Order: sequence, then C-alpha cells, then structure tokens
Amino acid sequence: MRFIIDAHLPKSLAKIFTELGHDAIHTSELPAGNATNDNDIISIATNDGIVVSKDEDFYQSFLLYGKPPQLIHVKVGNMRLKEVIGLFVTIAPKIIDLLAQHDLLEVHRDKIIAIV
Repeated sequence: MRFIIDAHLPKSLAKIFTELGHDAIHTSELPAGNATNDNDIISIATNDGIVVSKDEDFYQSFLLYGKPPQLIHVKVGNMRLKEVIGLFVTIAPKIIDLLAQHDLLEVHRDKIIAIV
C-alpha cells in the first residue's frame, strides 16, 4: 500500500505507515510541497495510492467520482498533533486491515467507520 498524507496532517503519520511496511509520503515531500493541489494528489494516488486527509473536498470527490481510489477521511476535529499521532500509532494496523476490503474509511477520535 502507498499512503499520501495531506498537508493538514502531521508529516510523522507517513513514518507510522512505513514502519508497518508500507510506502508513505507527506505532501510536503512532493515537488510543490504542501501547495500541491487536490487534483495532483489524486493523480499521484491513481495507481494504488491511498489519500489520508481531513479535507472534505477529497471526500466529496470520492463519493461523486470515485477519486481518489481509496481514502482515509480523518474527522477528529481540532485534536492536537501529538494526539493525532498517538491515535494513528494505535489504529494504523486496523486501518490497513480494513483497506483490504474497503475503499473509504472515516477516522474519528473513538472509532473507525468503513463506509464503502
């Protein structure tokens, strides 16, 4: 699996997924950095990429157009970065298991919902 972590999430989330044996990149590492637009991120994700984002635009794009092909929509509100990292350390293995059967996940503070 290849994870693309969006700008509004901590860069260290990429490390969590790589430590579990997957490829991961934060948008800050792309040529345009965190200014990379959503369409470019979707293009990068087209071949087996999974976008991890708080951005509602990705959610709408997935529902309307099926792009990106897989999405982890992070809906934790104004959680501190340290808490977001701690949450992902705990739930990343479950996310990976769910992505084998689902294309759209919502991550909340207290649960993961498999939508599609």
